[in-house]
Amino acid sequence: MNRKNKLQSRSGGFALAAMLCVVVILCIVGIGVLSIGMHRRGLAVRTSSEISARCAADSGLTHALYVMNKMLDAKTWNDSSLPYITDEPLLNCDSTFSYTVTKITAADSNDDYYTIESIGKSGRFRKEVNSILEMKGIFEYAIFVQDNITLKNGTSITAYNMDADDPPLQIGTNSTEASAITAKIGVTIDGDIVIGVGGDTDMVIDNKAEAAVTGECYPSLIKNETPAVTVPQYLLDMASSGTITESTTISSSAKYDSINLLGTDPNGINIIKIDGDVEIYVVGDIILGNGDELQILPSSSLTIFLGGNLTIDNGAAINNLTMNPKDLKIYGLDTCTCVDFKNSGTFYGAVYTPEADIQLHNGVEVYGAMVGKSFIQAVDANFHYDMSLREVDSSEIGVHLVIKWWNE
Repeated sequence: MNRKNKLQSRSGGFALAAMLCVVVILCIVGIGVLSIGMHRRGLAVRTSSEISARCAADSGLTHALYVMNKMLDAKTWNDSSLPYITDEPLLNCDSTFSYTVTKITAADSNDDYYTIESIGKSGRFRKEVNSILEMKGIFEYAIFVQDNITLKNGTSITAYNMDADDPPLQIGTNSTEASAITAKIGVTIDGDIVIGVGGDTDMVIDNKAEAAVTGECYPSLIKNETPAVTVPQYLLDMASSGTITESTTISSSAKYDSINLLGTDPNGINIIKIDGDVEIYVVGDIILGNGDELQILPSSSLTIFLGGNLTIDNGAAINNLTMNPKDLKIYGLDTCTCVDFKNSGTFYGAVYTPEADIQLHNGVEVYGAMVGKSFIQAVDANFHYDMSLREVDSSEIGVHLVIKWWNE
């Protein structure tokens, strides 16, 4: 009987000890799990704060770029009053961002750049993003279109006014359609061909094996924008001077209903001379008849805002005597749908008509750049891209800032 009681007593003591061991082990495991959970939670909080700080810094960079481009668009840009923000709250979270913008001039050139230092904060975490911006204009390409480029036999496209560090000449389209760029036998393109985002160069560029392309052919990484032209308010507010139908000299900025020299002079020739730095807004068409001229005199310049179409008949010419494409710029509004050079001869100028079909007949020799809906070089001729058109300042139409370099 005593032996039985002793065995029961020992059995009960062992069970209690085992239970205590289990409890201790469970406590240890629980503490370990809790510790891991707390560590993971702390790590998640830190990671979340770091991500929030990074998002805030990126938001600061984006905000600065947006504000700067709005200033350029509104023509309120001032290098002495560059934008900055301090501790701006980021929506829907407890993060903030700050940024400063600084202008710098490259030591090895006269090119101006702008730096953005953007700092994002979330709790005790801080992230910094730095970038360098550069100004880009609307004449970055020798020829750029939304749809088709057709280069007939013998056409050559080259560049001049090049600096040693300039990128290659480019012609391009936003299209990815088959045969959007056609280069016939004897065509020479001394540079690159750029097609629409995601396009297949073998499909988009027709007969490229028959043309000499010294550069590369590739799709763009982003869609190239061709913003609509806005006429300066002071020209919109002017009273129209009617329609020009005969020879005249223009020495100050003005607004006209149209310019139509077609067959209006008994001798068959009309000449409009531009004397001075002139901007004109033509609400309707510009038509130069056989033998007529629109002449930019030396030491003068002409900027045309064109609401209608441009037609230069056989024997007519836009004669830029400065021989500097920057001294003749033609900006077509959305209602400008056709630019037609029927004459032979030489044209010095930059044409930006994003909704127009541009066609060059009879061997027109071009010095400058052209942007349109489509482009046709109908007869063999030379197209010389003036690389200095890439050099822009804040006062020019369509200028915008892009990110050249970025790091964190």
